[in-house]
Formats: sequence, structure tokens, C-alpha cells
Amino acid sequence: MDSISLQVTDPGQAEEACGRVYYPHRLTVLHEPSRFAMSLSALSLGPVAVGLLSYSGEVRLETAELETGYEINVPLSGQLLTCSGPAEVCASPGTAALYRPDRRTRLQGWADGGQLFGLKIERHVLEGRLAELAGAPVRDVIPIGPRLDLRTGAGQRWWILARALAALTSDPSGPISEPLVVRPLVESVLAALLYAADHPYRDALAASCARAGPAAVSRAVDLLEAGPEQPWTVGELARRAGVSTRALQYGFAAHTGISPMAYLRQVRLQRADADLRAARSEESVASIASRWGFTNFGRFAAAYRARYGRAPSVTLREVSSAGARTGSTIG
Repeated sequence: MDSISLQVTDPGQAEEACGRVYYPHRLTVLHEPSRFAMSLSALSLGPVAVGLLSYSGEVRLETAELETGYEINVPLSGQLLTCSGPAEVCASPGTAALYRPDRRTRLQGWADGGQLFGLKIERHVLEGRLAELAGAPVRDVIPIGPRLDLRTGAGQRWWILARALAALTSDPSGPISEPLVVRPLVESVLAALLYAADHPYRDALAASCARAGPAAVSRAVDLLEAGPEQPWTVGELARRAGVSTRALQYGFAAHTGISPMAYLRQVRLQRADADLRAARSEESVASIASRWGFTNFGRFAAAYRARYGRAPSVTLREVSSAGARTGSTIG
């Protein structure tokens, strides 16, 4: 995992730094050059790069064909005039601009400053994820539509996940550094994008499919029970169980009443409870929750209380008190 956080006032340095995170491009400064500045904060998460980019004034960025990946840009304020090939989009906080690998791109904006959220996805990863979900090979560029409405429906749901990913990247040494957290979240962001964006595979994604039988679901359950500390994704679990991703999702819901990831959260909650009951004096609720992939401690506490009828801090406090009494007796 590589992170970058910088501010530069030289256009050449800005062009080079941004090109390393996203794509090589030509930068044209359209405001007073003496006032030029760029800031970039980004994190590379294997096949995905996510970051925030801003300029001090209006600029234009132009690329050749992206070739190796797809890109999604969302201005957090203001507007961005952009195109992917012949398709023009006026991106805004409510409208994302999407870019295909086989198209040249142009971005022009930042006249009023503001930040741009940018998500880069390696081509083979997004196309492989689509093949898993659609149950059919994807042999060429996904002809993804140039815009995505973030205000309602599937686009809004994708943006909630993408913003959660962006929020975690603000602390590279925090939960985002844990495969237990980042792998399932990245997979969810990619899947949500494929369900939200416009492309010819949408009908295949919406079509019903045969659900996994009890034997495949049992294999998946055994894997989760045996290794809840692993950074499981639904795709990896389905491959290990010998079925498609969608078949496992449907089969899991039919045979257990919940999704594979919800089942995994239950197992991890059980392991967190066991760790709380066996905790050493220096351990905290937060450290134990993080160990099992719970990054939102308020939600962890609520889930724990719903399952065990008490706050996790109460369990930990009782363990600590019991240990102190035992030590006192021995002494």
C-alpha cells in the first residue's frame, strides 16, 4: 500500500505527481501562473487508487487513451467539464464522470478551487469482477456510460461506499492498512459501481440465476468458521466453494437467512466476545474490535449489545475486575 500527500507550486511537478497516481497527462494552467498550486492526497490499494485532488485555479488536463484502467471523478464542490471520447459530462457533487480505458479524456475545472474525488480501477480487476457477477466472460472494454447520478438509487448507494473508502484513506496507518477491512470494502465498491453504471451487462446482472445448494453453502460456512481472521470477499468465498458469486449469495440467503458477509460479521463478533473475555489488562475494546475488522466502534458496540445484552466495555471491565481480585487473592 502506497500513500502520497503533497502540495506543489510547479506545474511540471504537479503533472508528474498526479500522473504517477492516476494517468500520464498534459496539464495546462488557465489562470495566473504565479498563483498556481496543486494538492494531492492519495492512497494505492493494490488494483485501486483513491484520492483527493485540488488546484488553486482553473486548469485543463488531457490524456491519451487510459488503456490500463477505468476512472471515476466526483467534484466535492463546483463543476468539472469533462469528456471521455466524444461523450461530454458536466460533473458536480451530484453527478460522477466515468472514463473508459479506450477513450482519450479531458478535464477542465477548478475555477473556484475545490477538491475532486478520483477513483482509478485497473482494467482487469473491474472486468473480472463483472464476469464473476454476470456469470459470463468479459472479453473487451466495458462500454460504461459517461455519467452516474449520485443523488438517488444505485448511484447514491455506490457513493456512500466510495466516500467510506475515501474517509478511511485519510489515515493510511489506520483500519485501511488491514486487509480484513480493505479487501471486502474495495470489492463492494466495485460491485456497487457495476450495478449502478450504465453498460450492456446490466440485464445479465439483474437476471435470476440458480442458487447454490446446501453442500456449497456448507463449504462456505466451514471456511468462514475456520478462518474468520482472513480478509474474505464474497468472490473469493464463492471460488473456494465452487460456485458463482451470485449463486452463493442467493443460496446463502435461502439456507441461512442472511448474506455471507453478514454471517462472517456474526462469527467475528463471537471471536471478539471471546477476546474480550480473555483480554489482558492493557487491551481495549477498540483494539479488539479493530482486530476483527470492526472500524466503526459505535456500530460494533451496538451489534455486541444486541447479541449479548451488554456493552463490550462491561464485559471487559468485569474481566479486568476478576483478574484484579485473583491477583489480590494470590498476593
